[in-house]
Amino acid sequence: MRVSIERLRRWLLAGAGLLVLVIAGFLVYARYQAHRLLTELPRKLGIDVRQEANGFTYSQTSKEGTVFTVHAAKAIQHKDGKYTLRDVAITVYGKGEGQSTALKPGAPGQRVDHISGKEFELDQAAGIVRAVGEVHLDLEAPSKQQDDAAKHGVENQAAKLDHDAQLHHDAQLIHVKTSGVVYLQKLGEAATEQPIEFEYNGMTGHATGADYNADSGVLVLHKAVNISGLQHGDPVLLTSSRAELNRTNRRIMLADAKYVTVNDNEGGRSRQTVEAKQSVVWMRNDGSAERMNGEGGVAITAGDGSRMTAERGEVLLNQDNKPQSLHMDGAVHYSAEETARQANGEAAEARVAFDPQGHAQKVVLTHAVHMREQIFVTAGKSDSSDSTERDLTAENIEMSLGSNGGGGSWVREAKATGDARLKVTDASSQTKGMRTSSMHAEVLTARMALEGGRPSLKVVDGKGATLLEQRGGDGLVETSSGDTLHATFHSTAATSVQKPAAATRDAIDTVVQQGHVIATRSAPAKAGQPAETDHATADEAVYEGSTQKTILTGAVALESPDGTLWANRVVMDQKTGDAAANGSVKTSYRQGGAGETIHVLADCADLKKADDTAIFHGAGGHWARLWQNGSQIEAPVLNFDRKKKRLTARGEGEGAAMAVRTVLVSAGSQTPDRSSKDGTQPVSENGAQQGNDPLRRLAVVRIGSREMVYSDEAKTAQFTGRVRVESADGVMHGQQATAYLEAAQAKKGAAKSSAVGTNFMGGAVERVVVSGGIEIDQTGRRAVGERLVYTASDGIFVLTGTEELKPKVMDAVQGTITGRELRFRQQDESVVISNGDAAGPGPRVRTETRVKRER
Repeated sequence: MRVSIERLRRWLLAGAGLLVLVIAGFLVYARYQAHRLLTELPRKLGIDVRQEANGFTYSQTSKEGTVFTVHAAKAIQHKDGKYTLRDVAITVYGKGEGQSTALKPGAPGQRVDHISGKEFELDQAAGIVRAVGEVHLDLEAPSKQQDDAAKHGVENQAAKLDHDAQLHHDAQLIHVKTSGVVYLQKLGEAATEQPIEFEYNGMTGHATGADYNADSGVLVLHKAVNISGLQHGDPVLLTSSRAELNRTNRRIMLADAKYVTVNDNEGGRSRQTVEAKQSVVWMRNDGSAERMNGEGGVAITAGDGSRMTAERGEVLLNQDNKPQSLHMDGAVHYSAEETARQANGEAAEARVAFDPQGHAQKVVLTHAVHMREQIFVTAGKSDSSDSTERDLTAENIEMSLGSNGGGGSWVREAKATGDARLKVTDASSQTKGMRTSSMHAEVLTARMALEGGRPSLKVVDGKGATLLEQRGGDGLVETSSGDTLHATFHSTAATSVQKPAAATRDAIDTVVQQGHVIATRSAPAKAGQPAETDHATADEAVYEGSTQKTILTGAVALESPDGTLWANRVVMDQKTGDAAANGSVKTSYRQGGAGETIHVLADCADLKKADDTAIFHGAGGHWARLWQNGSQIEAPVLNFDRKKKRLTARGEGEGAAMAVRTVLVSAGSQTPDRSSKDGTQPVSENGAQQGNDPLRRLAVVRIGSREMVYSDEAKTAQFTGRVRVESADGVMHGQQATAYLEAAQAKKGAAKSSAVGTNFMGGAVERVVVSGGIEIDQTGRRAVGERLVYTASDGIFVLTGTEELKPKVMDAVQGTITGRELRFRQQDESVVISNGDAAGPGPRVRTETRVKRER
């Protein structure tokens, strides 16, 4: 029976080509030479067929040997010109890549493929070949050794024969099964709507429906594409709703693709997934995947459950099918959720570099990067009120990664550039409220360490306009800025009997800022107290997390609403607002209204915020000194209570006698109610004219004592511990003294209500009262008594004593003068003796005697 061998061969070759390309596309054996069946055999036309009873066998040969053999158990020619072939078996022989031996059946290195089917129909007029029932293909795939031989060849003939035998032994078969294949000769297309199954090297595949165009070399699998099995010993699964394979440019296009791998690692087995709406795979000559692109939504899920999504993605693979690099672009999002940890982030673009084993080593995120991480302190409790959070934003972030041994990775180092901000929020029960620490710089570099299987923040370095901000749950805000920043952290675990620790908290050890440091502390308003903001500048600031203190060094200036303090070094307590200053301390306090500024010089100072006090200390022979306008106080220790407007000066140790030196200088009294009758000369309380003596108008008084206490409310300065009072009118000694100051007068043009009482120690010295063992020294005169009242405005001394010890004035000219009360004045050289009021039941008599020194 004569049939159209040409049609039969075309059908067989088309069906074989379709299935070979399915396998070549999905199992990436692009170098397999099955496409020769589509180009060589149709050229052999007009050859004879040797027929047998109820069947025939045909072999095509060349000078190198047999090319293929076709056997059919039965061939039937129908009246309508169609043919039916049953129980067809085709054997195709071909030399392997790089082989030169003759293609004789069974020859070493020869490739042998088998194609079989129960029944085929041939419509010669329409040019259609149709398979009825199943079609099976056993295709010999080239081994890696065959591919290497094709590239490099073999040295000699003997080596070739041995090598060929080894290649044939290493070859593996691709098994394919399908049905309902139809070949259209005129269109050069073969198609089937039936399921397709194939197996190769531990991999199995399924698809439903396919079509192949011989001219374009494009194979399309219509739907339900599924490939699974082992790759390098690890389970893999590829699914897709549609696949298109182009053998010409070795490209595979997949729709709704999902690729799943399962790997063994130190922490057990982990599952990784890659998904894409539209993806393209480019293959190498050896059939391995070289590059994959994804469009329309790409998602990657790592073994630890972390997930990254983007609009587009591209991955490059090495020869071992491990990722070399990953590029994701367009609304990149990252998320991870564990028992005690949640993390998420976003960026416009992400790039990942991998090591040879396929582990991520480096990640670069660009454009509007934002990363967040929340760690729950208590095991099994996802409660934001008992957690610590990290929040990092920057224009770009570059991260170096390490493996945690459980299939996942962790960040070893992160470098954020372009307005970088790191915020750490601790809301755990250990902090008794929420506390937030924020760091800002042009460049922030954070280094982590793996502790207990979890990453912990260890170091943060900042460069360029650095800023540290800390906010407490009580509303207190502390900020500091500088050129550079270096912060260290330690991990603290939250533990309890009922709930063991599941995570750690990142607590600050130290933060060092250098270069043009500016620090600010803002306290919220409290009951009866307004909100306050203090500022400080320095060359360096060091914050200690354990003590919550900030140490400022190098030209420190601490400024509050009421004044400024300068020092070489200042330690600020962030909890209380207290400060300790050391080295060349200088302070200026501004008073309200028209008050003058108060200045203080000292070696060190302790400032207490709660009670608004400042204690100044001198050292090395240099005492602390306070002055306001012309008044000043020097002492080893000055205790200034600004809230009570009280100043205490004292000495230290046994040798502290006369350690306090006070100078009181102010304008003398010239008020109208003390003028003479004609209004020309001021008159003292004792009736003496003041005259125009400039000493009367300046009233300079110097007082030495062991201790001095000044009360601005009472306008008194109390001196104790053997007192020495010196003025232009003489020198006075006693056990204690009290200086009374008048209220400060308003400056010209200032409102009286705002000026009165605002000058601390700024009023005129009205009088000084000295008691206990009084001794007075004047030029040519000496006086003793028990109590002395000195009036600074007129220079009058009123000296009294006791019944046992009467006051005395010992004059070089007049001799000794005594009485119940003695009044004298340095300028007029007179003494007024008063016997006071006589005792007894009768009328009281007062006797006064004026004694004037002879000239």
